[in-house]
Amino acid sequence: MRKYIFYFFIYIVFCLLQFCFSQYLNIFGIYPNFILIFVVCIGLLKGSFNAELIGFLFGLTWDIFSTDIFATRALLFTILGYCSGKLRKNFDEDSIIFQCFVVLAASLAYNLGVYFINYITIHDILVYNLGITLVRSISKTLINVIVTPCVFSVLRRVLKEV
Repeated sequence: MRKYIFYFFIYIVFCLLQFCFSQYLNIFGIYPNFILIFVVCIGLLKGSFNAELIGFLFGLTWDIFSTDIFATRALLFTILGYCSGKLRKNFDEDSIIFQCFVVLAASLAYNLGVYFINYITIHDILVYNLGITLVRSISKTLINVIVTPCVFSVLRRVLKEV
């Protein structure tokens, strides 16, 4: 029971980080995707099932509160949780380079996934803004990679308690 309460507390903290405090943690309107980093961290530390479940819940929460196409983020976070969980066997817990590389790949996949799902459904708007979308995606990916070592070190310490 204590474990589930602890996971719920972490869920609330990351929702607050992503949805409430991101306006204070941004650089020119670009802020880290804490949920993506958390899902990848859970996948690498706890396995694919936990990462899939957490990714789906975070994605569903984000989809409920956004005006984008429903279930886009739930699908993408679930897939990214599964893929990062499959890398668990090859994961060196202390390797910052590996952590950053996996978050880099996950961020690129996430941004491409959101772009292509939006392109399929409302392609007229997104073709016009391709250059702006590309620059923002690269910037978001770099911010995620920069924040990754801090988030991983904190989460590694916190998750050892459970």
